[in-house]
Amino acid sequence: MKILIEGTSIIAMNKQKPFIQSGYIYIDRGIIIAYNEGLPPPEFEFAEYVINEKFAVALPGFVVGIGNILEYLFQFDKDSRRSVSLLTKLSKLELEALVEVALASLTCNGVTSVISLITHSEEKVISILASAASEAWTRLRIVLPLSSLSSMQELESITKTISRSIKDAEALSRGLISLGLFIDNDEALHKFSHELTNAVNKMNIYIYVPAEIYNKCRNGLANIRNLILLDLHEPPTSCLYTTYTSWKPPCGFASLDVSLLNPKKLLPILHSLEKHDIYVPTYMLSHFNPLNNKIGAYSIIEGTRSDIVVMSFKDPPYGPIPISEYSVLKALSNAFYNVKVVIIDGEIVVDNSLHLNIGEEKVKKVRGLIEELELK
Repeated sequence: MKILIEGTSIIAMNKQKPFIQSGYIYIDRGIIIAYNEGLPPPEFEFAEYVINEKFAVALPGFVVGIGNILEYLFQFDKDSRRSVSLLTKLSKLELEALVEVALASLTCNGVTSVISLITHSEEKVISILASAASEAWTRLRIVLPLSSLSSMQELESITKTISRSIKDAEALSRGLISLGLFIDNDEALHKFSHELTNAVNKMNIYIYVPAEIYNKCRNGLANIRNLILLDLHEPPTSCLYTTYTSWKPPCGFASLDVSLLNPKKLLPILHSLEKHDIYVPTYMLSHFNPLNNKIGAYSIIEGTRSDIVVMSFKDPPYGPIPISEYSVLKALSNAFYNVKVVIIDGEIVVDNSLHLNIGEEKVKKVRGLIEELELK
């Protein structure tokens, strides 16, 4: 689909044109072809889908993780872990609907990519997560503890399960669903050390490893292509911090706190960093997180995939505000925004604040399922 976004301000998060007061973005088959200030060239006006939004801002979508999306479903329950255990009593279709709605709720808050640590590796659950993400059209990285695997053959079986479970083949070919491993202890790493590097490189799996394990097992991890380090004292470019008070650029942030999957809770917390620097919260979620997790798009720039969110500041409760880079970042750092449009890999997922893939009927069904579980 050819998509034209015009009339918006643009926070591009690249050094060439970091902020445009009023401009356009042209997307073709998921790729950003052009973006600039002013009016689009006449040939772009024939796009199949035109988004014309004044008092709005386009920016790279938010990337959140690494909390368990299954626990996120029940974060409002007094005993969310009990509720998670009840999930085994649901049918595949019911559980799939729950995950779809959870992902859709995050997308409607500006999230384009979710990284979720799943504490067990039952293939039924993994299958459901992959299927739900492809249906909701959300980037999802399923991260499993390495210690939960019995063999590298089990890992190969899981990757095949993901491939079979995805409803839309394009979700797989376009990289919407990916797999990661969390190195939760060095014993598990030593168990698989001879096979791990070849297996994960071949299957394009992302490896998350805490600093204490990395420092002990550096040589065994040296040849892993997609290595993501956590909490290093002197970090290289690709690193995540799990405690926001320890954060420093150009690193990202990850938390096991499932409530922090919601950017409207996370943004104000990040606002306390760097002496209330208004740039930090938005840049953390839209630039540093995708950059360090190697997922999604961390800048709006020609030739890259398009994961773009359009935030509206036209109507109450969070508008009207004067559109300047400072005022927009100040509003975002306090989670004062309305999501108008979400584009993930060139597909319109949210339009006019409505999720196009997950309708009201499914939401009502899921609400009933949760109430049913709470009564048990």
